[in-house]
Amino acid sequence: MKRNIGNLSTLFYLVIVFLSLSSCEKEDLFSIENNKPFGITSKHTGTRYTIHVLYPESYMPSNSYHVVYMLDGEDYFKEAVDVVKEFQREDIILIGIGYANKNRRGTDYSYPKDPDFPHPSGGGKKFIDFMNKELIPYIEGELKIIPVDRTLYGHSLGGYLALYTLFQQEQPNLFKNVIAASPNLMWYNSYLFYLEQQYYDIYKELDKNLYITVGDLEGASINLFFNAFTQRINKRSYNGLFLDYERLKNTSHRNSPILSLKKGLSIIL
Repeated sequence: MKRNIGNLSTLFYLVIVFLSLSSCEKEDLFSIENNKPFGITSKHTGTRYTIHVLYPESYMPSNSYHVVYMLDGEDYFKEAVDVVKEFQREDIILIGIGYANKNRRGTDYSYPKDPDFPHPSGGGKKFIDFMNKELIPYIEGELKIIPVDRTLYGHSLGGYLALYTLFQQEQPNLFKNVIAASPNLMWYNSYLFYLEQQYYDIYKELDKNLYITVGDLEGASINLFFNAFTQRINKRSYNGLFLDYERLKNTSHRNSPILSLKKGLSIIL
């Protein structure tokens, strides 16, 4: 595919990586009440992950739950816990996907590989295999968590991966709901636009719930791409798709993750 965004895309990637990898110092997530973390090494990605699992206070193995899988879990898990507790609902289980060692989000949350990206990229398919074939089976098999449905939440490049999971056709999509906060729609010459067109050319149905956000203070480029993408999806009128999207007022890229999660869960669940 011909690339025509050039230096603008590369600069945007660098900003997103910097904001994501230089986030505030991680708090002691292991001390959170009702959080039962575990480690898992993926055969598909070769990476060891730290998975945080927030159970409701009244958790019963025989009950079924709305299971929310959060990318960049270690960056946002504590704030996400506060959101879930604020809902005062006992039917949500929060899964935070983080890294035991080096953060590899630039690899895991991207596809295709971008030679202009200053870090290894393009591992999105392997990461989906990790979720589909290792993480979800462990959560529902070994931990015996019964899902009413599954929600995939991602911010920035994680938001890109969530949308990529939705529109790609090569691997099963095990998530009923997708929350994409400030997704990086500029990745690899706006590849998601191409991917969505491929999907629409074959399918006119998309039995999913989708919530997409952008902050009004995130800059002209990301807002422009957000407008184009959401308007395109809205015009498709996919059968079965519940779509909601929102431009968050007085919100920057760093402020959008938890606000988007809170609004997205309140709308979808």
